[in-house]
Amino acid sequence: MKTPEFTKIPTVIFAHRLTVESHHAVLEYPGDALEISAVVEGYLDVETADGYRDRANVGDVIANFHRAPLKVDTDEHHVHLTVAYTFETSEPFSDLPLITRSIAGTAHIIKLLNDIVRIHTIYPEDKIRTSGLFLQLIGELCLCGDASDYCSPSDRLYVKRAKDYIYEHITEPIMQKNIATYLGISPEYLCTIFKKTDGRSVIRFINEIKLDNIRDLMESRGLTLCQASTQYGFSDPNYVSKLYKKYYNENITRHRNKNN
Repeated sequence: MKTPEFTKIPTVIFAHRLTVESHHAVLEYPGDALEISAVVEGYLDVETADGYRDRANVGDVIANFHRAPLKVDTDEHHVHLTVAYTFETSEPFSDLPLITRSIAGTAHIIKLLNDIVRIHTIYPEDKIRTSGLFLQLIGELCLCGDASDYCSPSDRLYVKRAKDYIYEHITEPIMQKNIATYLGISPEYLCTIFKKTDGRSVIRFINEIKLDNIRDLMESRGLTLCQASTQYGFSDPNYVSKLYKKYYNENITRHRNKNN
């Protein structure tokens, strides 16, 4: 799927995480706006103006613009992430599917949505960063739309168990070979199926989870980089700083909450 050529920098309209016990809405936006949502918990039933109906489950991503207005409904506990942007492209752009399934590897898309919501909430004036993340988001959605070689159910189960292991041991140093040994497969095989399923390498996934948690500790509790890094198994805060700069292209120290 061809990534669109933007003629103006996309501008965020809103970005939020919504938690509700039920949700019933009709989404109406102009043709030059795009709303992207990811289901985090529960489900969303969607219905387009022409009567097409489908269900988005956990991990699925909804892209709504050319099918607006879109009706969304759920009668159960539900959590979703949503960002909406206005934009202009050199050619009409309406190739994104209404629902991109989690099986296509939406984990990185959901992370980008989380990052946009976080940055827009904490730094609403930082339009450049949210615009850059949106461009990445579109690129990832187009890649998912092109994906045809998905992992088998057994491989996806391996990846799920690998992530469960990582979350359980996230405060410790974690090596890829330790995860592979736990799963009973080779490190090379783990690397292949993890990248195919998640879009990231095992090491990058581990590092991003650790870095996000370190940043959150600095923001919420006012910890120094050294204090927060130690809690996630890093002995060298300078290495953490360089790694964060490499992944996110900004200094992690800007996130320390000096009011705590």
